[in-house]
Amino acid sequence: MEPHLELMRPLNSAMGAVAVFAGALVAAGQPLLSSVPVLLPVGTAMVVAFLYTAAGNTLNDYYDRRTDRINHRERPIPSNRIKPEAARKFSIALFAAGASLALFIGFPRLNPGCILLVIANLLLLAGYEMRLKSSGFPGNLAVSWLTASLFLFGGAATQGELPPTIFPAPVLVLALLAFLASVGREIIKGIQDVRGDRDRRTLPRVLGVRTSGYLAALWTLFAVGFSVLPVYPLGLFGPERYMPVVLLADGIFIYSILVLFKNPGRASRTAKLAMMVALLAFLVGALVP
Repeated sequence: MEPHLELMRPLNSAMGAVAVFAGALVAAGQPLLSSVPVLLPVGTAMVVAFLYTAAGNTLNDYYDRRTDRINHRERPIPSNRIKPEAARKFSIALFAAGASLALFIGFPRLNPGCILLVIANLLLLAGYEMRLKSSGFPGNLAVSWLTASLFLFGGAATQGELPPTIFPAPVLVLALLAFLASVGREIIKGIQDVRGDRDRRTLPRVLGVRTSGYLAALWTLFAVGFSVLPVYPLGLFGPERYMPVVLLADGIFIYSILVLFKNPGRASRTAKLAMMVALLAFLVGALVP
């Protein structure tokens, strides 16, 4: 793959855009699909999320270039297919494009909620790469917030038209579940990369692999346990459509826990799949009465 494109991780960035759409759809429901005045800002927000996610991925590879020589030697920088400084400048260009485009969400008016999230996440991404990543668990929390905020960003993009509140209950629940599951997966990724993370105070290096594995399982089980909230007791979605899909996601999450100690890489990939299925459950719940 062309190194600039590989730095962006286009599939991962596209999932960020899909998460924004899911947040908007869960916030607005079916009326979103027939409301052009709302679809336009949501579409713009999706492009912003794609650019920001791509920029964050590129910046991550720039700052991880030394540890990636051990953990991910196939990536563009450690494999010498692109120079570190070129990757850094590419990341800045992507951030600038995303931040500029965010000003047009809801054009001709500004969207304060989206702009606030864009600024906050830009600062957090920079802080994460420069300091929080090496701090261990605070870095895990930062990444998990960035994942959860994609859904809030989608909800904020509908502000002023649909719905009347910036973060309706379904979006907040979706963001909460994404946050919990992401914390678990971030810890698993730390276990997977423990050999190369010699200069970082990740949980596996501080507490050990086994204790960190138990903590990852605990956060994942929190996500599984709270996955019924949209039905019981909130009554946001009909159980006939939402529950079968979310139970499938819960089963995949539990499988990721079961294989965690034997194969952290598989556990990480499985948890990511479970998050995608859980996202599908919310889309089904939002679309089907």
